[in-house]
Amino acid sequence: MGEFLRRGIFAGIAAVVIFCGSAPLWAETPPGPIKIAVDARQAPQKILHSHLQFPVKPGPLTLYYPQWIPGEHMPDGPIIDLGGLKFQAGGKTIPWRRDLVDMFAFHLEIPPGATSLDADLDFLLNAPASGFSAGASATASLDVLSWNQVLLYPKGYKAHELTFVPSLRLPDGWKYGTALPGAKQNGDTIQFSPVTLNTLVDSPVLAGKYFRVIQLTPGQDPPHELDIAADSQAALEMSPDMQKAYRQLVAETGALFGSRHYRDYHFLVTLSDDVAHFGLEHHESSDDRSNERSLLDEALRMEFSGLLPHEFVHSWNGKFRRPADLSTPDYQQPMKDDLLWVYEGLTEYLGVVLTARSGLLTQEQSGIFRALCRDVRAPSRARLAAASGHRGCGSLSLRCKAGMVQLAARGRFLRRGIFALARRGRQSAPADERQQVDERFLQNISRRAGRRAGAQDLHIRRCRGDAE
Repeated sequence: MGEFLRRGIFAGIAAVVIFCGSAPLWAETPPGPIKIAVDARQAPQKILHSHLQFPVKPGPLTLYYPQWIPGEHMPDGPIIDLGGLKFQAGGKTIPWRRDLVDMFAFHLEIPPGATSLDADLDFLLNAPASGFSAGASATASLDVLSWNQVLLYPKGYKAHELTFVPSLRLPDGWKYGTALPGAKQNGDTIQFSPVTLNTLVDSPVLAGKYFRVIQLTPGQDPPHELDIAADSQAALEMSPDMQKAYRQLVAETGALFGSRHYRDYHFLVTLSDDVAHFGLEHHESSDDRSNERSLLDEALRMEFSGLLPHEFVHSWNGKFRRPADLSTPDYQQPMKDDLLWVYEGLTEYLGVVLTARSGLLTQEQSGIFRALCRDVRAPSRARLAAASGHRGCGSLSLRCKAGMVQLAARGRFLRRGIFALARRGRQSAPADERQQVDERFLQNISRRAGRRAGAQDLHIRRCRGDAE
């Protein structure tokens, strides 16, 4: 893009995306470093073990389990999968109780003379139907560790004021990728440099038996790489053309944004049919999960093509700069979605532009997408052209502020439907049969879109009192 357009985009972001907001009163002096050691050797059996060591002083102590996870836009910290919680100080067990109102808070009384608190917990990796960091993340051959799954932190401090010293133990022979700095491996244990809590939660670790690293910017600063874990060795085979396209993606973001704000960047790509499929943005990495054959099957590759560009844009729009109401001091303060339309909407637009500019989709493939979207959306456009709008059901502001609910309930109707044919063997059919199936498929999704439009019309009329 030209210099004028690039500056215009940054001006638009700066106008509506700003940092910080008001914060409550916090404790005066943060404690010393908190040690966290995660044992993932049983990840193939769907369980993680975590040991934490807190510097403490006698008296009451409240520990939090993270509730509002950045990028997930809702209070979906996976506390339902937390178990085996035990506390000890001075070799003695410390009783604890859960808060009667805030289910993410745990209260303890530290005995006289105690200076250190040991905490043990287990996290059960058994939520295949969920999404984001609560979703399925482990198979017999791989695991994605989201640190918010396996930690507690003391009440009264901002996330950037708390320092954690993390380490991770992996199954024998597994390799890993992460944006966490200072990694030093000794046998099956990796020790990382001390980091703030917000950096730790923002830096997942991808590990697996079948693992591949592709350097996208060798010899350049900052480095960029693809870290790929899969359920099979064959699934790691990325074609030279795809590698070239991802190198071009990095170059295009340089031309678009004009600066890099990270030490290095890791695309953490998980390829499995047995994990939750989504993308979650981070400052120096992205957690990108898709089907096992996403690099091999053409239809799945097309579906996968826009994921990494979208999450990469979030590193600028959403992480480096974010709406004030989404920039909370800790993980218990509610996030507010007033500017989610910028956080996600602008990122979606720029992600589509970069997908095309990097060559991840050809011009012909882009045309197919446009044709499908045009045919599917035609009934909606015709309906909206004659409609008076949705204000009878509530204001535009009300709709914008419902992002949390909409994200939790959203469907992937069009995205899933476009590729359903190819998964059923469309590509192996003769050309004339493929054309007939394509026509039936378009008719199908158009009918589904029409039914959805009809349901929306009925809902609007009911809101206005025009229908029973």
